[in-house]
Amino acid sequence: MGIDTDTAHTDPHEQADAEAVLRHAFHGEPLDPEVAHRVRERAARVTEEIRRVHGVIDDETFQALISDDDGET
Repeated sequence: MGIDTDTAHTDPHEQADAEAVLRHAFHGEPLDPEVAHRVRERAARVTEEIRRVHGVIDDETFQALISDDDGET
């Protein structure tokens, strides 16, 4: 299983869910519990794939990466 970053091939159901989440986040529209459930499931699959491919980093390393992105040392 790979992570699909090509939005031209996004599943229409996933696209509809994404639009519902955006309407919820930016316009305060209610989010259907089924949409929320599907989004959480997809996020869990993506997270697991990232961990499988790249491993898990410790908190200290994560914080250092964030600091590097912010230009802090």
